[in-house]
Amino acid sequence: MKNTRFFLTTILTGLLFVACSDDDDQPEVPGVSVSITQDTFSEGDGTVTVTFSSTETFATDVTLAYEVSGSATAGEDYTALPGSLTLATGESSVTQNLVLTDDDEVEANEEITITLTSVDGGSDFIGSNNAVTLTLTDNDSFAFENGILVVHEGNFTQGNASVSFVSEDLSEVQNEIYKSVNEVDSWGDTAQSMAFDGNLAYIVVNNSQTVEVVNRYTFESIGTVDTGLLNPRYITFANGKGYVTNWGDGFNSDDDFVAVIDLENLTVESTIAVPEGPEWILNNEGTLYVAHQGGFNQNNIISVIDASSNMVGTPITVADRPNSMQLSNNELWVLSGGNPAFTGNETAGQLDKINVTTNTVEDTFEFTQTQHPNYLSVDDNSLYYLLDGNVFKMDVSDSSLPTNAEIMGVTFYDMTVNDGRLYGVDAKDFQSNGSLEVYDLSTNSILQSIEVSIIPGGVYFNGNFEF
Repeated sequence: MKNTRFFLTTILTGLLFVACSDDDDQPEVPGVSVSITQDTFSEGDGTVTVTFSSTETFATDVTLAYEVSGSATAGEDYTALPGSLTLATGESSVTQNLVLTDDDEVEANEEITITLTSVDGGSDFIGSNNAVTLTLTDNDSFAFENGILVVHEGNFTQGNASVSFVSEDLSEVQNEIYKSVNEVDSWGDTAQSMAFDGNLAYIVVNNSQTVEVVNRYTFESIGTVDTGLLNPRYITFANGKGYVTNWGDGFNSDDDFVAVIDLENLTVESTIAVPEGPEWILNNEGTLYVAHQGGFNQNNIISVIDASSNMVGTPITVADRPNSMQLSNNELWVLSGGNPAFTGNETAGQLDKINVTTNTVEDTFEFTQTQHPNYLSVDDNSLYYLLDGNVFKMDVSDSSLPTNAEIMGVTFYDMTVNDGRLYGVDAKDFQSNGSLEVYDLSTNSILQSIEVSIIPGGVYFNGNFEF
C-alpha cells in the first residue's frame, strides 16, 4: 500500500505545470486549501463563496471531495451541498456557492464546517488549511423583544386590564397585546404589577386573584396561578420559587401573607404570614425584603425573609407607608411617603439607606411633614423620585436631599428610569387612554409622549431573547 501511494504521488507530481529555475529544482507537491472571506454571516446574506485553492496547478481535472458538518441543518438553514466539485486542468482555484436560507424562525447562532476530505481520492494533496467554519447568525426576533412593556390596571371590576408594547426606538406601539396574541376578549381585572423570570413574565392581577404567566417575548399564555391568592400585589423570585405579596382581606390586619409559588405547576405550595399591607418585594441573593405600606391602613416596616427556609426575621423600621425600594451598591434604599393628610395623622416622607449585610438603617433623609414622595428609581448611582409633581435626582453618595427638581410639572401615576431615560405613565382621567412620557435625562427634555391604554401603572424593559 505504501509503495502504491508513493507511486501515485510521483505520477501526479510529474503532471504539474512547474517552472524550474535550474536543474537542481525539484517539483513542488501541491497543497489544496479551503477559505472563506469572513467567519460570520447573517442568514440574510444570501450566498457564501467557499474557495478551494491549490498551491500548484494540475495537468488533468481533479475531483475535490468535502464534508459538511456543524449545528446548522442542511435543507433548513442552507441548501444541501453536493459534496464534491472539480478543479479544472490548469486552474489554481474553484469555488462552491453555499446558499443560506433566510427563514422566519428565531434561532441561536449556528455553525457550518466544510472539510476537504480528498483530492482525486487521496489525501496526499490536502493542505494544512483543509477546513473552514462559519458562524451563521439569525436576523429574526420575537415580536416583543427589545422594547418597553406597559402594564395597565384597567378599570376596577371591568376586566379590561391590558399590556402595551412600545419598541425601543419609540416608533411602534401595540396596545392589548395579551388579548391579540391569545385571541381572548378579556383576561384580567386590575393588573397590578409584572416581573420577569428567565423567558417568562408573571403578571399579578389583583382583583382577579391570579398571576398570569406568559412568554415575555411572544406573550403567548403559559398558564395561570388561580388559587391560593387574596389581593395579590407584587412578585419576585428566589431558589426556583415565586414569592407574591398578598393583602388578604383588606379590612383584616391579621391575614396578610406572602404566597410561595411552585413555578413548575403554577400552584401556591405554602404561605408565609407577614404584618399588614405587604407591597413591594425584592430578592437580594436569597434574602427577601418586603415593604409594608399598610394596605388600607398604615405601616412602617420592611420584613426580612430567608428564602432558603421561608423564615421571617427581625423587621426593619422605616417611616410610615414605605412605597418603593431599590438596590444599589449592596445597599437597600427605601422611600416612604409618610401618612397623608386625610388620615388625620399626617407624617413626613423619608428616604432610608439600609445595609443589607446587617439589615440596619445606615442613613436617613427626612422630608418635611407635608411632603410625600413616591416612585423611587435608580440608574447607575443616581436615585430619582417624584415629589409634588416634580422629579428629583440624588446621587447615592449625597449627604442631603436635593433642593432643585430635574423635571417639573408632571402628573405621573408611576415612573422608572433606565439607561439615561425616564419613563413616566400618566393615567389622565382614569377612564380614557393614558400615555407614556419618555424623557432624556441628559437634557431633562421630553423625547416623546405615546398614547397607550387605560390606567397605565407600570413600565418594564424587555431585552433580547437568550437561548
